[in-house]
Amino acid sequence: MVPARGVTSQPSQTDSGLQVTRAMADEYEVFTEASVRGYHAYFKDATVVIGEVLMCERELDNAYDKYAVAVNNEQGKVVGHVPIELSKVLARFIRNYGEVEAECIGARYNRGEGKGLEFPVDYKLSGNKRYLEKLVSSIKKEETTCNLNISEVRECQDRNS
Repeated sequence: MVPARGVTSQPSQTDSGLQVTRAMADEYEVFTEASVRGYHAYFKDATVVIGEVLMCERELDNAYDKYAVAVNNEQGKVVGHVPIELSKVLARFIRNYGEVEAECIGARYNRGEGKGLEFPVDYKLSGNKRYLEKLVSSIKKEETTCNLNISEVRECQDRNS
């Protein structure tokens, strides 16, 4: 993808070897590959297609996870939740910085393990470089204990083009 006129992408290395890429001025983006869980409870009322961009929002009244983050489709209907292993990190990000998007990147599946139907997504977080580097470090620490699939931080992309 070609950057917008006057915008350059300049990757910088973090201590962990991941790249956080400069988008515009002080905007950086991080992509984390994971899943949306709980789709089995919602798929009759709300569907998701591969390539669809979903919005994440905190669910303050969730009885099971005080950091719960609901994932909503374009119609605003809940289609699932951020995995509990990531919910604390993403809930804090939403509270402090704003939006998190999730792009569906595959078909629904059931691994067993009592987690029900889920589908793979790329979570997209945008923010300042220092905060995102701390966030990546935090996610990496959690990864060793919960087997999350954390992808490399990628060059900024405009999903609307």
